[in-house]
Amino acid sequence: MRAELMIAHRHIIRRWKQNMLVLVSITLGVSAVITVLSVTNGFQADLTERILGLTSHLVVVPLDGPTFSDPDQVIHDTLLIPGVVGAAPGIFTQGLISFGRATKSAQIRGIVPQAELTISPALGKLLAGDIGELRSGRVLLGKGVADWLGTTVGDWVWITFPSRQTQAFEVAALFDSGVAQYDSSFSYLCLEDIQQLYKSPEAVGEIRVQLADPFQAEPIANQLRNTSGEIDTITWRELNRNLFDALVLEKRVFALVLSLMLVVAGFGIANVLGMHVLQRQRDIAILSTMGLSLRRIRHAFVLQGVCLGVLGALVGCALGLILSGAIDTFGLPLPGDLYPVDQVPVEVRLTDVIFALLGGIGVSVIASYFPARRISATMPAEVLRRG
Repeated sequence: MRAELMIAHRHIIRRWKQNMLVLVSITLGVSAVITVLSVTNGFQADLTERILGLTSHLVVVPLDGPTFSDPDQVIHDTLLIPGVVGAAPGIFTQGLISFGRATKSAQIRGIVPQAELTISPALGKLLAGDIGELRSGRVLLGKGVADWLGTTVGDWVWITFPSRQTQAFEVAALFDSGVAQYDSSFSYLCLEDIQQLYKSPEAVGEIRVQLADPFQAEPIANQLRNTSGEIDTITWRELNRNLFDALVLEKRVFALVLSLMLVVAGFGIANVLGMHVLQRQRDIAILSTMGLSLRRIRHAFVLQGVCLGVLGALVGCALGLILSGAIDTFGLPLPGDLYPVDQVPVEVRLTDVIFALLGGIGVSVIASYFPARRISATMPAEVLRRG
């Protein structure tokens, strides 16, 4: 193996300019993969945090009808399960909200304000007004709904329900979750207002649950379903499945596109080694006649590409981590009118670093193998005879 290492080392040193270009291309490719995926992770984590701040981790719904037959018992059984820290009753409906000449379709949730604060922390930090002002005859509007209607706190809006009943409500407060999907489609009323609409003072259509660990929603949901055959559960991931599927797809597309940079670097390695093989055919023939097998000579050329790949991947990982850390520490500002955050969020994940590192090394190994195979294409004696 010492002979193969010596040959690879001499080739790297003698053609250092070409090898440096290959090294830089691998370094930039690996660092770009790590940095961009870390930024994508940051946006995904920030969006998850905002969604969890507004929606419950778990929703318990009746299996046989629009409302529970005994909601108090369901709440009691839910709170007994380890990992559950809060539960709030509610009921869900839709309506048309009108103010002046503007009308907006909205999803309307009837809530108990104080109980809702235990499962939706974002409602405790409102854009205008106070959650304590939400009582019967008042409504809490999302920022997007309020902007569409052109209304603010203190105005009176008309809400038309699916039963064709229309009622006036005073705007008590406005919330801004930072997630446009919610801000432009959700509004909140007191649970008793919806119950009066249904003419059922005990009607509860859903029980929203807060967990100590939101990522344990699935096992706790299974445990809840086993406690009663009359209920079903919906986790926060299921509620936002389309959104999270889109984020996962976006990350995969980014990873695929950025991986093309590594493929380009692989072509560079293949080109450099291919030129070496063509230019060093006489030297290869001499080494072969001196007793060094063609297999070991091929190993020397593969080692050259692998060394460049490993070194470039390691430097690229370090550069990617440094860039991600710099963006996280010093911040990269974003326009506030387009994004819910004022600077680019970053979250480095070990799996992404390993993916980029192995990708850079793997491309180098593959790109080195095929040029080295050409060594055995010509017999050493024939090369020496041609001079």
